[in-house]
Amino acid sequence: MNKKKAVAFPRWMFGVLAIGGAWASGIYLGKITADGYSIESLIPTLAFGIMSLLMTWGTLAKR
Repeated sequence: MNKKKAVAFPRWMFGVLAIGGAWASGIYLGKITADGYSIESLIPTLAFGIMSLLMTWGTLAKR
């Protein structure tokens, strides 16, 4: 029988998203250091950082 291979999200796309998330997190971190600490800047910084870590895990994880 023919077994169809499941379509998976390409690994390189996870890498691109990880780099983009780290870059966005760094931009917000720069805003925090320049303007001072605020909850409005901390939430996107943490969100983009967590997204970047998850996308990095998606890039490096075995399938």
